[in-house]
Amino acid sequence: MITHSRNNGTFALGQPTHHELLESFERKVQIIRDRVASVAHGYHSGCYIVGRPGTSKTFTVKNELDRLEVPSTLQNARMTPMGLFSFIAEHPEHVIVLDDIPSLFKNDQAMQILMAALDGKPGQPRKVTYKSKDQDIHVLFSGAIIAISNLPLRRDPLAQALGSRVVMLEHEPTDEEIAAFMQHLAAKGHADLSSEECLEVVQFVITETRSYDMRLDLRHLNKAWQDFRQDKHGRSKTPWKDLVRTSLQKIASEPILSMSKRDDIELQRQKVRDAMRKFPNDRQAQLEISGLKQSTFYNRRKEVLAEAEFIAA
Repeated sequence: MITHSRNNGTFALGQPTHHELLESFERKVQIIRDRVASVAHGYHSGCYIVGRPGTSKTFTVKNELDRLEVPSTLQNARMTPMGLFSFIAEHPEHVIVLDDIPSLFKNDQAMQILMAALDGKPGQPRKVTYKSKDQDIHVLFSGAIIAISNLPLRRDPLAQALGSRVVMLEHEPTDEEIAAFMQHLAAKGHADLSSEECLEVVQFVITETRSYDMRLDLRHLNKAWQDFRQDKHGRSKTPWKDLVRTSLQKIASEPILSMSKRDDIELQRQKVRDAMRKFPNDRQAQLEISGLKQSTFYNRRKEVLAEAEFIAA
């Protein structure tokens, strides 16, 4: 079924059913599971998963690693290059999950450490070195690395070299798919909430999120269920809907931190790449779906085409 959306990249030609949307979401999540398995079983030494927040990336990765019962560890705090090296040294045979640590992928020294950790045959020891003014130490790493991020890798030679060492996955379910998955979760109930209560919360979260022109986020739903439970248990004088609404209002009113100019340009390029993949022979459709100004679109398009020619050469 061909789809395209005004606010998230897809609108339907003939509305898909709830079952079709749920199946589509499940297929996308299954790709994450399969990529995790490919790393855990030694087919690949690493994977870079990118996609917007609240779409079940981290949850799926952690659940699949737990299901496979492989040694794994997760780091989601700010990390320096030395901190990264130490973490690798402490877990030389683990699947290391780096969850939303953008500073690492902006640091050239950290990128070089990751390249060394990911270079060579999966499962075989790779020499990872940390050099500073006062020390030159190394460790043998035979584990693997899964990076989860809301931002694509940079488009420079160092980032491209890292990207060539891992399998890449873009996880971007539509809001309609997320809504169908929320309803699916509600049918199971949550903690001491019935399926009917859970579905009431789901419908409210969907309606309120759309009223603020925000994207659906599974984390917002989990927090809303907890607000409902607090109200249900008589431990809040504020009705649960007001608790949820004020939380979403706060998120909607938060100023979006400005990106660096380089990151902003790279995000524009990524929008153009996505548009060119979806509509390879329709430049006007590419322009419309990118959401960029015409001059910006054509500047970024020229750069993307030049980049493709460079890689092909």
